[in-house]
Amino acid sequence: MQERTILIVDDLVENLQVIFSIFEQNRPDLVIYQANSGKMALAMALKILPDIILTDWDMPEMTGIDLIRELKKHKATREIPVIMATGIMLSPENLKEALEAGAVDFLTRPINDVELLARTHAALLLSEQHKNALAEKDRQLAEIALEITKNDAFLKKFKRRMEGLLTDFPNNQTHSKEEITCIIGELDRHLIQDSWKRFQLSFESVHSGFIQILSETHPRLSQAEVRLSIFLRLGMNSKEIGNLLYITPESVKVARSRLRKKLGITYNHNLHNYLSAF
Repeated sequence: MQERTILIVDDLVENLQVIFSIFEQNRPDLVIYQANSGKMALAMALKILPDIILTDWDMPEMTGIDLIRELKKHKATREIPVIMATGIMLSPENLKEALEAGAVDFLTRPINDVELLARTHAALLLSEQHKNALAEKDRQLAEIALEITKNDAFLKKFKRRMEGLLTDFPNNQTHSKEEITCIIGELDRHLIQDSWKRFQLSFESVHSGFIQILSETHPRLSQAEVRLSIFLRLGMNSKEIGNLLYITPESVKVARSRLRKKLGITYNHNLHNYLSAF
């Protein structure tokens, strides 16, 4: 079972200790991270991508509201459920402000053990549902890619047959030769453009802006490397990618290594996690 992680944020050490103690006694299955400022929390969230975040409202430099707004600016963190905790901002207007900023729940201080655990459980379920929904969409995209590959394999076989007919045709069959040449050209355009264009549109409907942001951040990437990045973003392994690109798994590994160098990613960092941030 995959570990579930929580990032708790508060500028007061004693508040962090109280919450940590409750989780330690009641939810030892959870991995707990701590940050004592909004800026530190933002940096940690972008790095570890926790399942949920529990943050104090009233903090210097960056408040809990500010933190939520910053998290919403980044694709990798915008869907992380955030619970707001406060002992000061308790009015209905404060609750409305927190929810409108993007918080999914609200906790009042002093923290009640049962309430904390219940709201944490609900937020974890929300996080899991979102991840499952995204994984299902990725699975559907992978299936679309496989269907496109099967379709392209058929069309390539058909194209080779037409090329053979063209070679065998007598020289005086000008009109027929021109027609076959036209068909081959149309098949080429379909193979090169249409199929992957359809897949990219499907991909972008789920991962909006991925290709554009990746290309803008790394303008030296080739089309083949962008395509490889898409497959890696979907969590596909070397064998699956090899089948899609008509290359061996070993060639995929070489391509992944070259991609890492172009992206500036060392082997100490997870390539899938890096691409998931776009």
